[in-house]
Amino acid sequence: MEIRNQRKFLVGLIILILGSFVIVFDYPQIEYFNNLESDNSITLEIEQKEIFQKILIEFTIGVILLIIGIVLILISMLKRFENRFRQ
Repeated sequence: MEIRNQRKFLVGLIILILGSFVIVFDYPQIEYFNNLESDNSITLEIEQKEIFQKILIEFTIGVILLIIGIVLILISMLKRFENRFRQ
């Protein structure tokens, strides 16, 4: 498959890599908080719950960035999107 729009491809690749890094680094922290709460039957303190919520938001943003990156890469390879929506 040929790359039709190099700028969209590179931007998509950068966003894809950024989203991957966010997912890779936040997922173990989410698992840690899930295991901490379920294994020890300890209720998390307010500060820990706030941190957990922030990590979940970061993880969600990482997934969204990953999807956007994949979509941009696919769009850059399709001839149909070369000059916007040609009919």
